Amino acid sequence: MCWVCNPFCGKCKPPLRIIKCSACKAHNFATEKVCKKCGAVLPELPERPPVLCAYSGLLCVNPCDKHKQAPVNGVQRPCRWNTPPKKKDG
Repeated sequence: MCWVCNPFCGKCKPPLRIIKCSACKAHNFATEKVCKKCGAVLPELPERPPVLCAYSGLLCVNPCDKHKQAPVNGVQRPCRWNTPPKKKDG
């Protein structure tokens, strides 16, 4: 059990994603569009492939480590962090 949540851990909820600036090599949150250090435009992160979450039974594109283990009692339940894949136009 954790005492303090580390946002990059990913054990109980999805980890925050970071991206490295190609110009100055500074680390930035993936939600940023420009580098906080040098102002360069940050590259886009590739989309993650969806995985089937064993905890909830739903597809998730931003899973935490709970997706690897089924619940102890075997009853799947919704995960509050579930990020479903985007629907493709077509």
